[in-house]
Amino acid sequence: MCTRTMKQTNKMLNTLLITFLFYKAVFSKSVKGLYGKNDNVFILNSSNFDRNVVGSKSIWVVEFYNSWCGHCISFAPTWKEFAAEKIDWWPVVQIGAVNCAAEENTNLCRQYDVRGFPVFKLFAPMHKENSTVETFYEQNKSEIETKIVDFLSSESVLAPDDWPRLSPIKSMEHIWDEAKDEHHHVAFVFEDEQSNIGTQVILDTLKYRPLLVRRMLHGAVEKFGVTTIPALFLINRDGTFTNLAKTDNSRESMVKALTGLLSPAQLESGKKSVEARKAFLQKELLNILENDEDSPDTNENLEDQKKPAVYMRDLESTLYYAFRQEIPLCQQISDVRLAALKTFVAALVQYFPGEPELEGFLEKLWAWLQTVKSGITGEDWLNKIDQLQTVDAYLPCCIKWVGCAGSEPRFRGYPCGMWTLFHTLTVGAAQHDRQNPKELPIDVLAAIVGYMKHFFGCETCVKHFLGMAKNTTSGDHTPNGAVLWLWQAHNKVNARLHGDKTEDPAFPKIQFPSKNLCRDCHIGVGEPDKNSIFHFLLSFYGRSGIIVEPRNETGTSRELGTVEVSENKDLDWWELHQRKKDLDKIRDLRKKKRSKDEARKEKKFGALVVAKQPEGDTFDKEVQLEALSSVSQRYHWDFLGFSNVDMSLCVVFYVLCTLGILALYYHFIVRRKYRPCKISTHNKFW
Repeated sequence: MCTRTMKQTNKMLNTLLITFLFYKAVFSKSVKGLYGKNDNVFILNSSNFDRNVVGSKSIWVVEFYNSWCGHCISFAPTWKEFAAEKIDWWPVVQIGAVNCAAEENTNLCRQYDVRGFPVFKLFAPMHKENSTVETFYEQNKSEIETKIVDFLSSESVLAPDDWPRLSPIKSMEHIWDEAKDEHHHVAFVFEDEQSNIGTQVILDTLKYRPLLVRRMLHGAVEKFGVTTIPALFLINRDGTFTNLAKTDNSRESMVKALTGLLSPAQLESGKKSVEARKAFLQKELLNILENDEDSPDTNENLEDQKKPAVYMRDLESTLYYAFRQEIPLCQQISDVRLAALKTFVAALVQYFPGEPELEGFLEKLWAWLQTVKSGITGEDWLNKIDQLQTVDAYLPCCIKWVGCAGSEPRFRGYPCGMWTLFHTLTVGAAQHDRQNPKELPIDVLAAIVGYMKHFFGCETCVKHFLGMAKNTTSGDHTPNGAVLWLWQAHNKVNARLHGDKTEDPAFPKIQFPSKNLCRDCHIGVGEPDKNSIFHFLLSFYGRSGIIVEPRNETGTSRELGTVEVSENKDLDWWELHQRKKDLDKIRDLRKKKRSKDEARKEKKFGALVVAKQPEGDTFDKEVQLEALSSVSQRYHWDFLGFSNVDMSLCVVFYVLCTLGILALYYHFIVRRKYRPCKISTHNKFW
């Protein structure tokens, strides 16, 4: 290998590596979630879920949510409050959350059959992968707590040895089997079988180690004269009992009475244990959220949104999310769900005004779906999407909102994109019907309703939308009728959510279109003119009104080595495909280099063996000579990038330098010390 070739190879490797590192840094960021480092909610994802939940000694209560879901956004403060209140229950109970809007978590959310957001899963201690979990949808804090306590008390939950005993004891003598020197106060909560107050008090006081609290059922203590339940009794050192909740037997009063028995130092110790848990959580969350630190909390491109418009980038981002993250969440797509998917894709093929590459991909996807009869899994769907993409037919990659960008990542985005897509389909159907009046149209409204019912993630949004769809008439399902029905439905939603906490303050929800957009639509007083509205919608959402931006934009650049790249560049499928080929080329080059190094070593040692072989050996003589030649001439220097000629010149130069140094030494040192002497005339040699 010559020096020039080696330099070219190294340059190419460095260029490709820099490109890869930049791509990874820019495009591998996680979607920003609803919880931060100070919220006491453990952020779980595909990377850390098994490590923390599977095999854990705690019960995990995990919210599976979607960061764009309005109902999830509304519920997030409640979940934060609940997590802060239940930090006292650690290590028995831990609170977590998974953002299913992040593409990295798609497989995780599908694994646990997450449908509709938010949804909650209870994971028993020592949970095993693929074992069943309990699901619930209650969002009231007291109802969630009841679910947890009932789950703790169920026979299916096997409590670890280091848990406090939560099941009722049958005899007071059993308490001494658990009492230790650190327990300065021993108390009982007497209650009936349906009560949860005993379990709650035990967990509320878990952080105070001097307290030992257990529960007994009313039937076991009737002989002691306890008639009012629930009741809290303290066992004194002399064997007597003291009622700690005479006037108030509420849970809060019991906890207050028990903590009143503790010294300031003991109370401070319990407080420190909670603070230590919070510090641990913050440290863990800082590591988890490290990738989100660079994600902006605000959208820097809002200044470009001078007035409402339809952008092709929004439509492509919507399809990307729907195809790669929402539909794949389904464990099984069959029967009615499969039929709804086919109808929706058929409507896209017929009416979606996409770029040629996307239209070609949709046609290939539709052709494949027609061959599917019995059903597919979400994973099958995802794999097929990757297989169908080619250079000239692909799903544009990555999500970038333009017209649907919100002032913060949690605002607008996908819901806005889905509304825009639906409007575009209804308008496309109306325009197609005008151009092809004899062709039987697809019921685009039925396609939209089918997708919402079987795939859209926000459970509350689906209920509201289906509620409106129940009131549709046969006229609404015509191409022209669908345009106006969807417009009315969208405005109803805007009116309902105006002023809601999910509303983006930078983009308040108003009745569309405004007077600034369509003056003819608001002539006179009262209802807007539907005929003008209809023609406005055809113009606004039609193919001619859609703004198509180049996918490869040049944004703010930074220089990495000698390669200048764009931080805001969006890669389509083909560019990602080319990047993958580049990375494969890197691996191949490195693999070949390692193989050559290993081959040289084998030749070196093989040559030594060859030299010892008898004349009748089966080794080919040419191979022997080549091996010996490799050892003597090439092995030691090729891996440094030098040829035999290079090394020969080095040797010659080294010899010349050595001779020059000896000559200088002789000239300046030896001759200076030389002392001439007189020669005797009587010397016999002369």
